[in-house]
Amino acid sequence: MERLSGMFERLKVLAAIPATSGFEQEIARRLADEMRPLADRVEVDAFGNVYGTLEGSVGGPRVLVPAHSDSVGMIVSHIEDNGYLRLDVVGSVPANLVYAQRVLIRTPTGPRTGVVGSKPGHIAFRDQTLGTTVPPVDALFIDVGASSKIEAQRIGVAPGQQVTWDREFAWLGDPSTGMVTGRSLDDKVGCLAVLEAMRSLRAARARLHATVIFVAAVQEEVGLRGATQAAGKIRPDLCIGIDATVSQAGFGTGLGEHPSTTFSEAANSLGAGPGLSVMDRGASVPFGLFGHPALIALCRETAEREGIPYQIEGSMPIITSDAAAVQFAGAGVPSLTIKIPSRYTHGPIEVCSLKDIAATADLVAASLRAIGPDSRFQFIEP
Repeated sequence: MERLSGMFERLKVLAAIPATSGFEQEIARRLADEMRPLADRVEVDAFGNVYGTLEGSVGGPRVLVPAHSDSVGMIVSHIEDNGYLRLDVVGSVPANLVYAQRVLIRTPTGPRTGVVGSKPGHIAFRDQTLGTTVPPVDALFIDVGASSKIEAQRIGVAPGQQVTWDREFAWLGDPSTGMVTGRSLDDKVGCLAVLEAMRSLRAARARLHATVIFVAAVQEEVGLRGATQAAGKIRPDLCIGIDATVSQAGFGTGLGEHPSTTFSEAANSLGAGPGLSVMDRGASVPFGLFGHPALIALCRETAEREGIPYQIEGSMPIITSDAAAVQFAGAGVPSLTIKIPSRYTHGPIEVCSLKDIAATADLVAASLRAIGPDSRFQFIEP
């Protein structure tokens, strides 16, 4: 429990930092500071990718380990004359997860609280259509208590500012379960796993055969952009990505009858360890990733040897991640994504297990240690 309590506090700090895609300055600064005592070298590129390098043996492979630093959110598109703000979503966020939420507009003078307007319950309750229909995003607005555009501007609000959900990080139920809830855990959980893996490797004081470049990549939620840039810069030989994934939640099997997520939609469970992803594909990018069989075998054998819980994510047809972009660098990069189960993703609250995050960090660190001079990562043996 001591390890989980420490991870709780570290994840709480990360989750509190606003990091909507395109606005990663603050999280990049924090992650660079966290990496400096754990890496041989830390760099931040012009786009905000943070690189923490652990030097390996001469001639060893270069392994890129990306986890994205950004989160989905919203942005102020313009201010109406009557003081209400129009908004747009950043990343894949459906309107029903924005509707009737309390939000924070991030202004230069500090956060301003707003509310995404909703039809009053007294009115919607009497009309079945109003009670069950959510307006599209371009019909939504944010109420900041201003009665005019000038008044909204006076409190520091302007177009182009990021908007985040107003949610506190907390234990879910009893802390002994290791389950936590908060906003933007996708992919702050991956960032925490990166830091935990780096901490483990630094504590071991053993030089790796591979040179490992951990990267907190920007703008994953809007097209894997930071990872694409990082892959071009690093030109790695291998890639092991870390990200949150969609997890089963609720009860029953009927689609559309209740808010459950069935195993047929997301075949993994919280608390069962990270998922080794065999196949995924993105909803917002025209490609996905088949996990490289040699990397899957490496991670699977390492997990079984070390007693680390894991699960196989056979197919995830609605989500992909940074490794899917890295695979195209140079002549091609054998790549795999290790996924942390997460419930209620891309909404105002998400749920993850600290035990899964710890297992992910342990698996990544152990797998990197297992890469030696005799390791081979061909698709087939020559």
